[in-house]
Amino acid sequence: VVGVQKLERLRALGERIDLSFGADSLEALLQIEKVFSRSSRPARVLIEIETGERRSGVVEPAQFDALIDFLEKAQHIIFEGVFSHEGFTYQAASRQECLAQFEASQQRTLDFARRAAARGLPCRTVSVGATPTAWLAQRLLPGVTELRPGTYALMDAAQGNALGSHERCAATVLTTIISKPTPERLIGDVGAKGLTAQTRPAGICKTNGFGIVKGTDVHPYAVYDEHLILYSAELHDALQIGDKIEIIPNHICPVCNLYDQALLVADGKVLQTLSIACRGRLQ
Repeated sequence: VVGVQKLERLRALGERIDLSFGADSLEALLQIEKVFSRSSRPARVLIEIETGERRSGVVEPAQFDALIDFLEKAQHIIFEGVFSHEGFTYQAASRQECLAQFEASQQRTLDFARRAAARGLPCRTVSVGATPTAWLAQRLLPGVTELRPGTYALMDAAQGNALGSHERCAATVLTTIISKPTPERLIGDVGAKGLTAQTRPAGICKTNGFGIVKGTDVHPYAVYDEHLILYSAELHDALQIGDKIEIIPNHICPVCNLYDQALLVADGKVLQTLSIACRGRLQ
């Protein structure tokens, strides 16, 4: 986390609840130390390790050592441990490759944890994870304390493709058929504003189209802002204008952030309406 505004929010939360958060630079640690000097409780910080995602995270041991040097002297930061994210396993060509990537990522994360311990800063938390590797939880290496599969909570079309089944996908987007302009083309009233336009082009999570119609093998062909395009003679014959269908999104995480409420449904009945608390929290 970088930026005084965000850190002030974390400081206020940290006065009331236990929390930890990540950093990967000296600049971030300097900001954290300054902001939390005004807190009655120290910041609990994990150092992010880059293990193949080519995103954020410490790459070189020398970078890590510089952060440990600072943390040894910090007055308002407690070193909680290290964490990594194996998002690159989405592109693994096979489950065997996914496993190999997962084990290599764990090993690299543990290498940095041992490096910190050798300096007298043992890691309370060594956290790894991504949903494609969640089914490999029994392959956690000794020393790893936490697995973080995010999409796993609801699953989506990409994860269903990796598993070979969409039966575990718990979240769908409801759309109404608003037009049937040709014998094969149907139009739904949800588009990129409700499904996003995300796809996964390769790997065990590779997606076709822009999701999948629940209970079928039909994939939305295209999405516009507020329109969904389907091509299926079978669905065209089975559905009437005004009928509703459920779409399993390619990637559920950003879709959840597009809605104010979620409906819990069982046997076609709405059991409960939940407010989506994270909505609008990206400022």
